[in-house]
Amino acid sequence: QAANRLSEPSGILRMSAPVLFGPDFLVPVIADYMRTYPRVEVDLQLSDEFVDLDAEGLDLAVRIGNLPDSNLRAKRLGALRRVVFGAPAYFQQHGRPAHPLELREHECIVRTVDGRPGEWMFQIEGKPRPVKVAGTFRSNLMISIYAAAVHGLGLGYSPLWQVKHPVDDGRLELVLTEFEPVPVPIHAVWPDGRSSSAKVRAFLDLLASRLELKNL
Repeated sequence: QAANRLSEPSGILRMSAPVLFGPDFLVPVIADYMRTYPRVEVDLQLSDEFVDLDAEGLDLAVRIGNLPDSNLRAKRLGALRRVVFGAPAYFQQHGRPAHPLELREHECIVRTVDGRPGEWMFQIEGKPRPVKVAGTFRSNLMISIYAAAVHGLGLGYSPLWQVKHPVDDGRLELVLTEFEPVPVPIHAVWPDGRSSSAKVRAFLDLLASRLELKNL
């Protein structure tokens, strides 16, 4: 029994994830994890910005998109659909785009990241193709982009899970679904050697069992 107690996950598990990913996807997993391993505390940091795991003392992070080369270990968990959405009132006033190139005639809510211009990716004639978009409202956080779309300020573009609730309840509607790009991968990443920790290994196993191979 003493040996089992020593190998049981314990201590503080520190992790990072995108802002909107935490409440809907991570917190339910964390709740089950903490009930299963009551000797573990969890410190969850939510941010849409890149987080340096070593500098912040984090055990693991959930990352969306293709991973840059690094010394981090990674496990693919699934993939995310990217969609274009808008409020019913916006479509009543401005119409619905039938092709991605028609977005040039629409108000598009652009996410400002590193000062780069708005560019949304689509699958056109079987090939990935970026389409430049612009609008009068911009923001660095996805939570404000989908809120602006709900209020009719324009069209937004994001992984489907980020707007799942307003889409389900009718506040937002999807367009251009036949031009959706290839889903972006989602990974769990952690510093090399950290997965030997019982608390990290147990959480990775549980997270993978919940999300693996799903398109969210």
